[in-house]
Amino acid sequence: MVSLSFTAGGGLFAADVTYVQKVSRMAVTPVPAAPEEVAGIANMKGKVVTILSIDALLGGGEKRGKNGGAEIQGIRNVSAVIFKPFNFNENGGQMGLLMDKPGDLIDIDENKIIALPPAESEDKAEKKICISGTAETGGKLYRIIDIGAIIERFGGAEQNPAG
Repeated sequence: MVSLSFTAGGGLFAADVTYVQKVSRMAVTPVPAAPEEVAGIANMKGKVVTILSIDALLGGGEKRGKNGGAEIQGIRNVSAVIFKPFNFNENGGQMGLLMDKPGDLIDIDENKIIALPPAESEDKAEKKICISGTAETGGKLYRIIDIGAIIERFGGAEQNPAG
């Protein structure tokens, strides 16, 4: 599986490139009353893109409206990996994940991905939904992002990214 590697919140992650449309620096606007995992929304060529925080998805780190303990006021520029469009209503939609820094394209042997152990509680299971497992390649350990599960949780039924 060819994956895009990136860092977010001090962690090393990989996402299947068949789901990735682009990596971009964009202005993100916070959304009042959005779930804590939603960092905000961005405009990408006239379409609204929901930007999620991987730290908040995993239950720690940066939450919506916070930045190092200080409230975020208004728009801020961030880097994000943007997923291919999916359909969650008649208009379709897009989302992406905040990231600190993009990495390289890496080849991960799907047979060497180590699945996560079962969650001890529903709360922990909810926080693990975005990680399908871990894999080591090139001497580095990557957490594998389950983009399909994220899309299903935040956008509705998954659409085949190749279609």
